Amino acid sequence: MRFLPFALALALPTVALGCVADSSSPTSQEDDFTSAVSTLLDFDFDGELVMTAGSGPRGSIRAQLLFMVGHLNAEGGAPRLGKMTLTNIATTAMPNGLSQVRYHAKLPVAWPSKASLPTTYELTVPKRTDAAGQGDFVKRYAKACADEPSDANVSNYWYHYRPRLAGCQLAPADVTRVTAKVTKSPLNAASKYPEYHRVWEDDSLDVVAVFGKYEEGATSPSDAGIEAYDRFVGAMRGAFPKAATTPAALPELPGAATPDVTFDVELDGGRALHLTALLVDKVATAPASFDARFGELTPGADLVLYAGHAGLGANMHALTQKARFFPQKYQLFFLDGCDTFAYEDDSLTVARAPLNPDDPTGAKYLDVMMNSMPAYFSSMPDASMAVLQALVNDAQPKTYESIFKGIDAAQNVVVVGEEDNVFTPGLTLGARWDGLYETGSVTYKEQKAIVTGMLPAGKYVFSMVPDPAAPGGDADVYLKVGGAPPIDKTAKCPSYKANSNERCFVTLKAPSKVYMTVVGDKQTSSEWLLRGFQRID
Repeated sequence: MRFLPFALALALPTVALGCVADSSSPTSQEDDFTSAVSTLLDFDFDGELVMTAGSGPRGSIRAQLLFMVGHLNAEGGAPRLGKMTLTNIATTAMPNGLSQVRYHAKLPVAWPSKASLPTTYELTVPKRTDAAGQGDFVKRYAKACADEPSDANVSNYWYHYRPRLAGCQLAPADVTRVTAKVTKSPLNAASKYPEYHRVWEDDSLDVVAVFGKYEEGATSPSDAGIEAYDRFVGAMRGAFPKAATTPAALPELPGAATPDVTFDVELDGGRALHLTALLVDKVATAPASFDARFGELTPGADLVLYAGHAGLGANMHALTQKARFFPQKYQLFFLDGCDTFAYEDDSLTVARAPLNPDDPTGAKYLDVMMNSMPAYFSSMPDASMAVLQALVNDAQPKTYESIFKGIDAAQNVVVVGEEDNVFTPGLTLGARWDGLYETGSVTYKEQKAIVTGMLPAGKYVFSMVPDPAAPGGDADVYLKVGGAPPIDKTAKCPSYKANSNERCFVTLKAPSKVYMTVVGDKQTSSEWLLRGFQRID
């Protein structure tokens, strides 16, 4: 396999012009942190910058500290800018339409070591965040103070920035130099497992795997992103040779001509694996057809994989914004792009929190895996398979650290959100209902009735998703305890997108049967999968 370049985006608007959004207040939610290699540290320091008068000071501070991505990458580390807290912000007017900003920052950093941790860190960042100041900074220093000078420009210099390179001479007037106090974060964790019992609560593992092209618009199989997609599809065929695929006549190299492939696998014990692999030019600018497909697949997904350009954060944010969610549905995300740890913020948890009154932080049903270093396209298929196989082989559950050992060590994968995970090998859940699994199709106003056997008192979930191999349908579920449901809004299960994603919660105080009716709500056929299972609290 040829050596491929980092998964970098080619361009974004300059940070001074809004690449880093302003915020009225810092984020407040906290996540634990697990890594096989890194330690989470807190950098505390007082900073100073010069911005255009009238600019948002928080956005300008983030623009300045974005240069910590390149600064720390040189040493194998990464800042988590989305979790930075800012205090004591003071703005003072200056001549020529500029303002000075002083502030205090607490910046979480993934440090590439478990031992010999620093107690201080000398950081050097550009003093000016206005467009003219940053343009001048690139002209002065990109040749001597960048890892790849030929690629550095005003849009991405912060990524290539290397102030400690030999020969890099930064004028004191152009930079802010500070000594950060470094302490070990109390959020470090170890030996955490994915919530295997929640992944398999419905006896099905549902996966969405999105691969991005290296060059937008590419069609050649030699494109690094297309090659990674083809290798992943090949790895799925090798791992699950009896899988049914859609399309059935799947080319050896599906590539750009076949950007949507579904695998349906019957596993031992009556369980199933449903995986859809999607190839996209660029998530941030993907067409409405991708958004609709991704949106209908994600509510029922246990695992969402993204492998491709981080887009300097843009693709990752677009992906999380396009996802849709079920309440009380545990999910794992693996954001496999360059330095995704640096760009990840509260987008996922904020989107999910309103769905779950028992989870105000949005993290109870969510774990997010990310890279604190650059990722290589050539490693992405193996990384995706490492996570997938770890979930399939739940009879031999792995900690996150063990899972990460199957991923290219250069990426330095970490996980956050696992602080509330309770799974351990041998976890006993007690006697539970064997569950319900029905599949079918309905046309417009066609009905199919389903009834369970007598269920004991307890809490249950009845969840319908579109058949991933037949996108675009729209079926509804109507449910009633003890008798056939009326086909009206009083019995309809809530929908989580305008398709066949429906989810009902039922609490039985006494033994009873549960009756459901699936009704077509679209002129064309709607293919669906309906599952029922006993809730795990």
